Amino acid sequence: MRPKLRSLAVGLALGFVAVSLVGMMVSRNMAIEGTYTYLRLFNEVLSLIRSSYVDEVNTDSLMKGAYEGMLSELDPFSEYFTAEEYAEYSKQMAAAKVSTGARAADTGLRVARKDGVILVVAVKPGSDAEAKGITPGDHVRRIADQSTREMPLYKADSLLSGASGTSVAISVARREEPRKIESDLLRREVPPQPPTLDITDAKDGLAVLRIPQFGPGTANEVAALLDRAESSHVKRLLVDLRGNAWGGVDEAARGAGLFLGDTVVARLKSKEGAGDEVRAGRSKSTYSGMVAVLLNGSTADAAELFAAALHDGRGARLLGEASFGVGAQQECIPLKNGSWLKLSVRKYVSAAGTSWHGSGLKPEKVISVSQENLKPAERLKQQLKAALETLRTLDAAPPAAKTTSAAARAGSGRPGPS
Repeated sequence: MRPKLRSLAVGLALGFVAVSLVGMMVSRNMAIEGTYTYLRLFNEVLSLIRSSYVDEVNTDSLMKGAYEGMLSELDPFSEYFTAEEYAEYSKQMAAAKVSTGARAADTGLRVARKDGVILVVAVKPGSDAEAKGITPGDHVRRIADQSTREMPLYKADSLLSGASGTSVAISVARREEPRKIESDLLRREVPPQPPTLDITDAKDGLAVLRIPQFGPGTANEVAALLDRAESSHVKRLLVDLRGNAWGGVDEAARGAGLFLGDTVVARLKSKEGAGDEVRAGRSKSTYSGMVAVLLNGSTADAAELFAAALHDGRGARLLGEASFGVGAQQECIPLKNGSWLKLSVRKYVSAAGTSWHGSGLKPEKVISVSQENLKPAERLKQQLKAALETLRTLDAAPPAAKTTSAAARAGSGRPGPS
């Protein structure tokens, strides 16, 4: 290259680098300035409260409330811990790891903090909570005579768990009932309910596969039921996941593999992009008929991963109501003052990129029963009946474009858009 051309090329390269650096610095300064704007406003509000509020205020309490308020805008499982709270939380987690009995002996409630209250997400079948009439959606007001207004979620879980045979007082409120419901709930070990298959119409090949939870061995039990469905010429299968809020992701992935074969059923996604894959393992597809999945607000966690996998990978129709929206992994991050953040840092997405954390899975066909004169159990029966009638009338072939797109992305090994 001639000297003049070489100088010109070097000059252009240096100019490009300089422009890039200036752009990065401008963007960084704008980001910092945006942060300072929020901090200045926050400081102004704090100063006004301290100088003008009618009563004396505790600044530490104010700041704790501010941190918790920020995290409550993220999801129900991100939390702020003081140093003392984190020590208690760590002790609770360590005890749960070494004592499966302590983990299993509980009231049968899965709770989450949402919109500032402790909310019942699901009630375990066969538990004392179910027997006492606690239902999903109830607001837990008090546990063991302690108000839940500012109670961390881990504390609520800790109070609801305990030695088998002991009891805990609980007070809940229900939107459609002005009175409070108070009861003593017995902590006990509730054996997991196995999945069941009910062939509701042998002539038309219609059946319901009920999966209450994804516990150890659930996939093997489901496999046997799918073999029975196939040999019984079931053409349309409704997978009922309502109330399924317990179990492990690995077992749910193996269960999904019974419909999809050995494939990627989900991925973990962080700020940096898609990460570890969740595979079905050695599963093989054992059922060839049409599939629909029935959800409600108590379908959560591993069950949502299972439903998303069947929807994106098999074209299964989602019926019922939006699921709860739990699909993330949390990490505890230390802060300089000794406190901690428990923050959702990774979330699950299906092989085609569908995310449900914080939003839930939305049904293609909404089926809800809202008659206030019906008991919860009767509402569930009516919803199941309506879902079966819907499944009977659906086209046998899933939407071609969506299924093809999902299969292509899964086969390519690349995550779809989120």
